[in-house]
Amino acid sequence: MAVKESEFHTTASWWDGQVTVTVAGEIDLATAPELEARLKECLARRPGRVNLDFAGVTFCDCIGAHVLERARQQAHEAGIGLTVTDVKAPIVARLLDLFDLHDLLETDRGSSRAGHQISGTGPV
Repeated sequence: MAVKESEFHTTASWWDGQVTVTVAGEIDLATAPELEARLKECLARRPGRVNLDFAGVTFCDCIGAHVLERARQQAHEAGIGLTVTDVKAPIVARLLDLFDLHDLLETDRGSSRAGHQISGTGPV
């Protein structure tokens, strides 16, 4: 079942000391607190790595970018790796670039810096 743009949810899947947080829908003022709570919950369990799967993210505003900035800082301070994978929406890739979050993008799974091809989409 496809996620409607207005629906937002996160799920966490743990495996071998790592967690993949699958995010779907729009990340904005209304939904960013849910993402932040999920990330805090995952970081508190001290995994070796947190992977954010953004394949289902259709939009992210500056509030979402700030959540990612805080999570990056918290992960760094705790010695936990944090990556964003499978960014498909060009607007999300552009936001990550504008907020200097492109370092979170995992390039070996099809994600790349804004301005390059991102999971099969055209240039941003």
